Amino acid sequence: MVLEGGARARSPRRASASRWPWSRVTFPYELVALAAWIAVIALTVTGAVHGAHPAAPAPAGEAHHHVTPAHTAHGASDSGGTAAFGGLATWALMCAAMMLPAALPALAHVGTNSLRRCRQRAMAGFAAVYLAVWTGYGALLLVSAPLWSRLPGDAAPACALALAAAWQSTAHKRRALRDCHRSSPLPLSGPRAVTGTVRFGLRHGGACLRSCWALMAVMTAAGQGTVMLAWMALLTGLVTAERFTRRPGRTTRLAAAALAAAALTAALAAVPT
Repeated sequence: MVLEGGARARSPRRASASRWPWSRVTFPYELVALAAWIAVIALTVTGAVHGAHPAAPAPAGEAHHHVTPAHTAHGASDSGGTAAFGGLATWALMCAAMMLPAALPALAHVGTNSLRRCRQRAMAGFAAVYLAVWTGYGALLLVSAPLWSRLPGDAAPACALALAAAWQSTAHKRRALRDCHRSSPLPLSGPRAVTGTVRFGLRHGGACLRSCWALMAVMTAAGQGTVMLAWMALLTGLVTAERFTRRPGRTTRLAAAALAAAALTAALAAVPT
């Protein structure tokens, strides 16, 4: 991992390499991501969560009935404020499932460049700040939902897919992805250590958000239930591949082509027959 200014940090891969998975410095956060996936799948299968967003397209035959993530498994409807909080909590859970895997190298950097007695606190602080950035983006989507939830049928998924394909092809995306691979020097102790971890969490979370915001918008618009889970799995694989592959530019270009094809398919499906 390259530090700002060209210096090199201690290698997370070398420092955390171990014969046993639970000896890795990032292992607790791997478990958190796994637990988040299990929770999302369980909530979706039991009917407690129908979509990633209140405005997610409803299944066929229910085009005019949007079910919020705050609905319970018994179909009870909450007040607007409670529903909004439930939708944001669901989004945060999904971000933990989808985005923590891509943040593992940054978490390893924090862990291996912190004093042992401060390691867990520093990593928890970084993860909290990183997920807070994504939760803020979820709040923005929640506020803007009425604008794009009015689109008919498959128009919303088609627009989201087209936007994601276009963003994947821009220089801004490539620059943001490069920033995702950069690190920062971290002070070892004292208040400066806390400030440095928070700053790194904001910087890394911001770079990740700039890189992947359009992909996450696809998930919120693409569907509900098992369709939403399928998109979550696909997008998690894409985001993680962009983060770990040696040639992320090639992955980004292939993703742009696939997203463009999916956008065209959704647009054709949205055309009345």
